[in-house]
Amino acid sequence: MNNDLTNREAPSASPDLTRREWLLRLGGAAVLTGFQGSAVGSQGGPPADKTDELPPGLYYPSQDHMTHALESDGRFYPIPTGSETDFLEPSSGPFEPQFFSAPDFKVVTRLVTLVLGESENKSAMEATIQDIARWIDLEVFNSASVRNAALNLSQQHRALAVAYYGDETVTALETHDPQKIWREGLEWIAAEAKRRWGKPFIDVSPASQGEILKSLDERAEGDNAGARLFRLLKNQVGHGFYTSQQGLKELDYKGNAFYAECPGCKVSKRP
Repeated sequence: MNNDLTNREAPSASPDLTRREWLLRLGGAAVLTGFQGSAVGSQGGPPADKTDELPPGLYYPSQDHMTHALESDGRFYPIPTGSETDFLEPSSGPFEPQFFSAPDFKVVTRLVTLVLGESENKSAMEATIQDIARWIDLEVFNSASVRNAALNLSQQHRALAVAYYGDETVTALETHDPQKIWREGLEWIAAEAKRRWGKPFIDVSPASQGEILKSLDERAEGDNAGARLFRLLKNQVGHGFYTSQQGLKELDYKGNAFYAECPGCKVSKRP
């Protein structure tokens, strides 16, 4: 998480700190001092009260989220007062998309369902589908501001980005327009459903909806609005699913876990 902490004072030692909080702060201090090239105090305490300012565009990471994430095993963590961390909050009412209209969001959700296919755990998959559709809405909604930020980088920062990521990646960030792709793609799907069955896409049978998706898959390398949407849709659904709780379980992902000992390294004791 990028929090602008260049002028923030480092936390001082406190007798009220738990052992876990102190270890987390100590670990964070070690990372930061390794980056700065400076040494921690001779008594092993936190870094000095004042930190040197970093160059523009670089930020010190917040260590608080590590402690917060360890405080609960639930899906939704209690949000500490004054937290710098973005927490997932349970919705208090019906979801309202920020970019898509309500009818279009139903189509988006249905497209996500068709791409993912059937699952044995229907209840878990349904929740995942909703999460992915909502994430797509958020990403598409924010895409214009992201592109605008990329286009307004200074020459020095753009040169740095090109040197690190490559010119093709930076140019794509400056020109990629998911909002346009989704608008035109949804119009293409609506027109295709109207042409074939005389109904809106959401009202035709699941088999007919699958036919449209199959036709898009067959033309995925084309340059019409439907093909462009299908390429973006597959990318977004894949990214959304394999970063979801359900997708990580399918991958048997072992990250973000604490082990008292390395699970893959059993050392036999000598007699």
